[in-house]
Amino acid sequence: MSEQERTRQEGLLQDSPAAFPGGGTTASDQPQWPAPAEEAVIDAEDLKKHFGAVKALDGVSCRIIGASIFGLIGSNGAGKSTFLRLAAGVYKPTAGHMLYRGQPVFENTAAKSEIQFVADQPYFHFDNLKKMASFFRSLYRSWDQPLYEELRRIFPLREEQRLDHMSKGMQRQAALILAIAAKPRLLLMDEAFDGLDPVMRQNLKRVLARQVSDSGMTVLIASQNLRELEDFCDHVGLLHEGGLLFVEELDKLRLSLVKAQIAFREPVSENALKDLGLDILRFSARGSLIEILSRNTEQELRSVVIQQNPLLLDVLPLTLEEVFIYELSRKSYVVSELLA
Repeated sequence: MSEQERTRQEGLLQDSPAAFPGGGTTASDQPQWPAPAEEAVIDAEDLKKHFGAVKALDGVSCRIIGASIFGLIGSNGAGKSTFLRLAAGVYKPTAGHMLYRGQPVFENTAAKSEIQFVADQPYFHFDNLKKMASFFRSLYRSWDQPLYEELRRIFPLREEQRLDHMSKGMQRQAALILAIAAKPRLLLMDEAFDGLDPVMRQNLKRVLARQVSDSGMTVLIASQNLRELEDFCDHVGLLHEGGLLFVEELDKLRLSLVKAQIAFREPVSENALKDLGLDILRFSARGSLIEILSRNTEQELRSVVIQQNPLLLDVLPLTLEEVFIYELSRKSYVVSELLA
């Protein structure tokens, strides 16, 4: 069976809830995480997947541990879908290893029974949701019928409607209902929000957050859109040209950077603020109003600025995109090239 056929036939049929905080990068620049107190849900080491001369993944190392939500960001062709398919056991690594709870995933029936993979283009074995639910119920001992009924109320689809007559967004909702109702320990989603309207996107976020909290599910979601994951993920990693460049906990990132608007009675220069102890990454002035982005905590910024008796000090929220721009600038990457 070709890997393309395997992808279509196995694309939706995998399941799993469990754990994570995680990390990873290329082998030469791996972020260091505290030693885990529990077994890694996903453990990739020097992972490579080549399709002929194309190196879809080239030396990725990553550990994901604990019940949480991990966002995998990258442009088209960065290797996100390939990583998910390796984690789901759809693809076999060219080199290195991909482990689920210490065991290889590929051709591992026990591991796959705990993993669900919702592909970018879901594949259905039967023509309507009712038949698919019956099929999943027969496959997965963890199937939760009351949860399935609840999800059908949240994502109102008619069970008898032909799946191939549904819109892309409705097909994605059907795939998500089936995957979540199977109560996986690990849920893998490729562009999960694509085709969903804003209300359904928020519904999905709430459903996944509850499953992580109540059932200990681990969620790994791949997306091109930073904004979709901004208020949703605990950790975020950036894939580019087959390598994982950047992985960090979002709260930790946001605490290490601060953006503020400040007004002083007398003009204050960027160098003057730097001399006072601020590590300024961006400085702009419009008349008496200054906006800065600084690699400091909010408390550090306030203690420095208040000494200068400002007329205004307003700390502003940071977007995930801003965080990535300034973290990656330290590595000499241009974010527009990575996320375009």
